[in-house]
Amino acid sequence: MEKYESSEELAYKEGKNYIMQPSIISKGTGMNTKIITIFILILLFLPALLPNSNALFNRKPTIKVAIIRQNWDFLDKSPTSKISTLIHTHCLKREAKRYDVNVKVFEFWDSWTHGDVQSGKLRWKKIDVVIAPGGVGGWFTPFRYRHELRKYVRRGGGFYGICGDSTFGSLGVKHMNVQYNSLITRLLGYNELSPMLGLVNVYTDASALQSIIRNPKYFSTLNMIQFLSRLPISRGRIHFHRTFPPIQEPYMGSSVRMMLGNAPLVAGPISNTLFMPKVITIASFQRPDKPYDRDIKHTKAIVASTYGFGRVVLSPLHAEFTVGNRKAHDIYIRNVLWLAKELPIVNT
Repeated sequence: MEKYESSEELAYKEGKNYIMQPSIISKGTGMNTKIITIFILILLFLPALLPNSNALFNRKPTIKVAIIRQNWDFLDKSPTSKISTLIHTHCLKREAKRYDVNVKVFEFWDSWTHGDVQSGKLRWKKIDVVIAPGGVGGWFTPFRYRHELRKYVRRGGGFYGICGDSTFGSLGVKHMNVQYNSLITRLLGYNELSPMLGLVNVYTDASALQSIIRNPKYFSTLNMIQFLSRLPISRGRIHFHRTFPPIQEPYMGSSVRMMLGNAPLVAGPISNTLFMPKVITIASFQRPDKPYDRDIKHTKAIVASTYGFGRVVLSPLHAEFTVGNRKAHDIYIRNVLWLAKELPIVNT
């Protein structure tokens, strides 16, 4: 016989079930709250427990640097270019550690008709700074090569022209002896100098070479090799000015001995100041060294400027090759960091 539950019994059971359900939910909610609290506490205290928490929570910025070389430059095609790239890479990565940044170095090559720069690789590789390391390839370049470099800097890239490539980034050469034209053709194989990039309102002062190339007609390849061989052991005294922005802040007002390279820079036309950005003279030659003479005293040794949204540094000097001088190496990396907009200085 079926047993029918009374309405009171049913009401009791239903009421009991109703009462039990909130207690179960309350218990689950309490457990979740504890888990969330513990998780938050772990997040708060984990950085203090880790030996190198910055690696997880403050990732170092990475600067992409491209060293550009040309197949038509006999210096770039020589074995010394590989050594040069190794020195640049070693110096960049070692000195960058002091500023808590990483540096990734690429080597870009171009032929006369195509190559890394001309294909737009600077853009799609997201290169922060182009280093033009020197040589004579920048003195005779195809239009497309120059166009891509200008476009890259105008859109926000950094350009560091060193030694012979300080001329490449400038307006060109001033006080050029007419007899030098035949010398360029004979030694370099170029019929003429092509237009330079014109990123900064300065010229390379060729008059500084008159004491070296006394008679262009009889200046030979051997003489050129002798001149180049003296540069690595040269140490000119360079005076650093007080500038704004303070790119070389630790050295402003002091002098540093650095390896010489290309002829010095001099100011461009005053009329250009109407439409070209201001030139910042970071450093000047205070006391030269062989193979140069006293005529280069007080001329520009390192300059900086802007071009569009990008930045430019031109340096006839080889700070990166100044062996045994960490100040020179620090000057080199500070220039690169400023070009990449990663130098920790105020109001730049």
